[in-house]
Amino acid sequence: MAPPWKALARGADLFNRGLHWEAHEAWEELWLALDDEPRLFVQGLIQVAAAGHKAFVQRQPRGCVKLLTTALDKLEAAPPDFLGVETRGFLGALRRMLTEAERWRAGEVADLHRSLMPPVVLLRPPPPAQKK
Repeated sequence: MAPPWKALARGADLFNRGLHWEAHEAWEELWLALDDEPRLFVQGLIQVAAAGHKAFVQRQPRGCVKLLTTALDKLEAAPPDFLGVETRGFLGALRRMLTEAERWRAGEVADLHRSLMPPVVLLRPPPPAQKK
């Protein structure tokens, strides 16, 4: 069975609308069908979405920092623009967000502004589903 690639675009749309938990759920559908490097990359996206949920819904700086850190480890290991996801700007913005999240955790700032969360930009549509 081919991976449900439409879940990548569906998750990006939800993520970009600030629906981080819903994006997490959409991407998990794809993650379950993948192996190896694609699976780790999608897991990184899931962790970014979970970090957004921790930051903006649960208001938990520690969980946000932990998830952003592990997400960056996975996303930075992938080739540029992996799976059609624009990574250069995305990863740079996530690093800036992590820096601010660490300041938030340390009590240096009162919260994390939603504008720090970068959008997920798809450079090309996901691969088509393969028919059996």
